[in-house]
Amino acid sequence: MHRQLGRHSHQAHAVNKKLLEQMLNATDKTLLGLHDRALLLVAYDTLSCRSELTALRVEDLNIKQVAQLVTSASILLRRSKTDQNAQGRWLHFSSVTWQALDTWLKASKLKSGTLFRGVKRGNRITESLGAGQISRIYKHLARSAGLDENIAQHISGHSMRVGAAQDLLLSGASLPVIMVYRDALH
Repeated sequence: MHRQLGRHSHQAHAVNKKLLEQMLNATDKTLLGLHDRALLLVAYDTLSCRSELTALRVEDLNIKQVAQLVTSASILLRRSKTDQNAQGRWLHFSSVTWQALDTWLKASKLKSGTLFRGVKRGNRITESLGAGQISRIYKHLARSAGLDENIAQHISGHSMRVGAAQDLLLSGASLPVIMVYRDALH
């Protein structure tokens, strides 16, 4: 029906670097806070959509070290909406993102399976995290950060993607490069 008649869509409110920092400041040192911090940073660094974030697996991490120093960290995205043949592609992390992700992995003691999972009361970690929960996590963090309610209401699972793309544009990246950002860098 929507394809034939069309429907009005709303642009997700962009979570740019400034808003990202405010949301990161709303996380704490609890297991849930470490999870949320890693989720925000991975989403922003990789411009991943909700389904991609929930599909990432611990065993697909690739860490390169020299002595004790991590020189690069990346993860294999096995399949995405634009990769229906499951050829996969590597998503790379900044050092800040890797530190947050490493802290989450150590605290959660995850060795394999889904990278991002739910965290329930009593620090019980679920087997998975649904794509629909991503926007709820973002909205909760936006409200915890004290962002205007109008902004929090319009944050969605695509907000990190939109904000990171806008930040790339403002930093001088061309629109074609942004459109194929992950393919161009991986």
